[in-house]
Amino acid sequence: MNKGPSAQLAGRRCFVTVGATASFIKLLREVLRPQFLDCLAARGFSELVVQTGPDHEWALKQVESLGQTVNESSSRWPVIEVVSYTADMPSLMLPCRGEAKRRLPGAMISHAGSGSILDAVRCDVPLIVLANPDLLGNHQAELAEAVHDAGWAIRGELGHLEDALAELQTKDAETQAEGLPPYQEPPFPTAEDERCGLFDYAAIYAAQDPGTTTTEPTLLSLD
Repeated sequence: MNKGPSAQLAGRRCFVTVGATASFIKLLREVLRPQFLDCLAARGFSELVVQTGPDHEWALKQVESLGQTVNESSSRWPVIEVVSYTADMPSLMLPCRGEAKRRLPGAMISHAGSGSILDAVRCDVPLIVLANPDLLGNHQAELAEAVHDAGWAIRGELGHLEDALAELQTKDAETQAEGLPPYQEPPFPTAEDERCGLFDYAAIYAAQDPGTTTTEPTLLSLD
């Protein structure tokens, strides 16, 4: 393998988002533990950016604790940054995309919220989605399954994030090696022949009351 050009590329970013309002502390615990940081380091990640939502104070304390562990046991872990929320989520996602001759492709790990998934698809980032099991009716599970089946993302499971990350990098091996061309903002409004699939499903999903109804498979349009 020719390592000369790769040595000049910026390292990989892992961006984790839990959304703005609902707690997903189970995911935060997964990504802010030594075993997962070891996995990121072994796979070439130099940055971990975590959007924490309502559990920001907990995350700050956890990172402080990890910082003590880093000083004592490991200097190979990625640099960790935590943010509670930003209105400009694509700015945190886009470095995960990678760019030819500039930055190695990374990974985005997201709760299975339609808004976050739509942003990730538009930004063309390598994506892992996890349903938040603590939401009413576990209603994110079907969306996570749908985007996995459509090939837009890898469906992750709590307790098995390392496996999902390995699957993602295997799936995108060519992109991981070569990077993507520079990002270009998608045209707006979206072309008529592209207004289907995930966008249709997100509209159906957003209209549901998760406490009283579920999304039937016959409503999905994922072609």
